[in-house]
Amino acid sequence: MRKRAARHHEKTGALGARKLDAEVKAPKAKDDGRVHVEHPLPHKPSELVWRDYLILLLHVAAELEHSLMVEYLYAAYSLGGPQARKHEAAVDRWRNAILGVAKEEMGHLLTVQNLLCLMGGPISFERDDYPWDTVYYPFAFCLEPLTLHSLAKYVFAEMPPDIRDDEGQDGRTARDAMRLLKIRNGHPVGEVYDLIIRIIGDETLIHDSDFNPDSYGSQATFDDWGRNYRPGPFTPHPAPDASQPRDRDTRLIIARMATRTEALAALREVAGQGEAPQHRLKANTEPSHFDRFATIFRELQEILKREPRWSPSRRVPTNPVVSHGARIPGVTDIEAAASRLWANLFNVRYRMLLTYLTHSYRIPSRTDGERNGLFGAVIGNIFGEMYNLKTLAGILVQLPLKRGGKGPERAAPPFEMPYTLTLPNADIDCWKHHRALLGASKDLTDALLDKSKANLKDAPEGAREYLRTLRQLDEESMAMIDQVIIGLRPIRRKR
Repeated sequence: MRKRAARHHEKTGALGARKLDAEVKAPKAKDDGRVHVEHPLPHKPSELVWRDYLILLLHVAAELEHSLMVEYLYAAYSLGGPQARKHEAAVDRWRNAILGVAKEEMGHLLTVQNLLCLMGGPISFERDDYPWDTVYYPFAFCLEPLTLHSLAKYVFAEMPPDIRDDEGQDGRTARDAMRLLKIRNGHPVGEVYDLIIRIIGDETLIHDSDFNPDSYGSQATFDDWGRNYRPGPFTPHPAPDASQPRDRDTRLIIARMATRTEALAALREVAGQGEAPQHRLKANTEPSHFDRFATIFRELQEILKREPRWSPSRRVPTNPVVSHGARIPGVTDIEAAASRLWANLFNVRYRMLLTYLTHSYRIPSRTDGERNGLFGAVIGNIFGEMYNLKTLAGILVQLPLKRGGKGPERAAPPFEMPYTLTLPNADIDCWKHHRALLGASKDLTDALLDKSKANLKDAPEGAREYLRTLRQLDEESMAMIDQVIIGLRPIRRKR
């Protein structure tokens, strides 16, 4: 949650919160009869009405999904190295499972943006940089290699309610994770969704007039975003013999909504896939995020009992940043000069991804019944930047961390947030902004390719060819954007 919003995270005495407070202290029984909240999250702040508070909570949910997605990606990218080959099949299986969860978190993030559109609130792809913590987070935001300790965090974040009381292996895993983290009580992500669902489902708090059904057309759709991630959503009311998507496939949920009922269904589907399986449809037998992390936790646990010094991860740092010459507690400077250039390039492409995502909600997908070419271009660029981040991360984890290339420590993708994701008001200035970021990327690419420097000395095979291809594609993108800018310029009439 953004630091400037921290003052709204009151725990006691908020005006107008008595109704919700009573629900939190003595929640209504769910269908399974369980109570899902032990320690209440902050009350509604005195300065906010219920609609405004709901939008704040949706921003919290968006930041949680964004943060978890980045943390999971970092953990997946950390896997590998010579020592990992001893259990290569397991490591490959873990990487694929974690990347699948990260992709699904992306769908959750887009679904939350759609709900923000429905509520008439501003979309948000923001999050705070590390180190940062708040009562809403299950743990302090941290980019770190995959270890049993970091897995324990992910198990806790995705933990269903009351799972710690279960006598089966999932309950034992949850208790093992909490003991490892030294956590007695906390707030898994599902509690935030429980709170949002209770508020949006209460017609005395959120009125029908608070919804904006006209936003439906501007919301993200599975058809636009579901590339390579089928099968799609589960059928809400399947026939007895209806076949559902295969259990182990990555299933991207991107739900559009125009009503309270659709909003609640989308929230329950998102929560059910991740952190709150009590919300899922009975026909849904896919493993939840908790299931997948708990399985990896148990498998790594068994290996470490036999080989306590083994690690599935490269020696990448915790919370890497591009070195600015200042020591910041909790972060690790990327010191090697060439590695800093690669990390800068990663940050620029990450900023481009988030900027394109933000812009996608400003452009109608269709105009006059036909698909909008500019919208299609933005969506295409988003998928391109996802590929670029994956490629750059794969290069960074093979580069030296320390100055002069000394030591076995490797660099890693920093995922540092830009100073702003706010777009200019005018469409033409949005496209100029995209072009400027491409220019920044080109400068870094040119610096890495400079033959008078040794910036590619430690880079893996294929890095030079990737940079040349990236530069060529960026030049083509800049030429396309130049044409867009020309088309958006107002016609000056001669007097």
